[in-house]
Amino acid sequence: MRAIVLLVAFFSYFSSFAQISIEDFELSGAAREIDDLCIRLVPDVQYTSGSAWYKRPIDLNQPFEMEICLVLGEKDLDGADGIVFAFFPERQYTGFRGEGMGFAGLRPSLGIEFDTYTNYHLNDPLEDHLAVMANGRINHYFNSFEPVPLGNIEDGQRHRMKIFWDPAEQLLDIYLDNELKTSLNADIVSGIFGGNSVVYW
Repeated sequence: MRAIVLLVAFFSYFSSFAQISIEDFELSGAAREIDDLCIRLVPDVQYTSGSAWYKRPIDLNQPFEMEICLVLGEKDLDGADGIVFAFFPERQYTGFRGEGMGFAGLRPSLGIEFDTYTNYHLNDPLEDHLAVMANGRINHYFNSFEPVPLGNIEDGQRHRMKIFWDPAEQLLDIYLDNELKTSLNADIVSGIFGGNSVVYW
């Protein structure tokens, strides 16, 4: 089967260091609350998708930091396609499932992809990887830089993703397991969202 169980434990905080709970999220598709710390986005069933959107928007003109725990299942060769952490002006939508990872088709948007299945026609590397993508485009031919190989992250373990956004420097830093994996230096508000700084994630 190509689907896996995705568990997302939220230990998120913004510049105000406010703790976030499961009740702060709107779930859709196959997404279900597992306990007061975890959301299962999809069960181990083929052609299934799910999403969890934070109910209140954030302002990209303000700095923030988030920490989120990802569990990407235990099936390496026959696991699912992956997950995308997305910023989008609305929270009611989920993009295309499968290789779209719930992100494809969302425009305007910014996505942090954790891809765990090799789709050769999308220019995926052979191993699990991370990439920053814009406007629902999942084909790496359209990315501004190369995807970052991660090794096998379908190991049943919790992987902590940290995001730091500095609007003054227009710098987005992405860490996985306390290691800086990639940085995006770009005017996200003007270049992607047409001047709108208010988005959901």
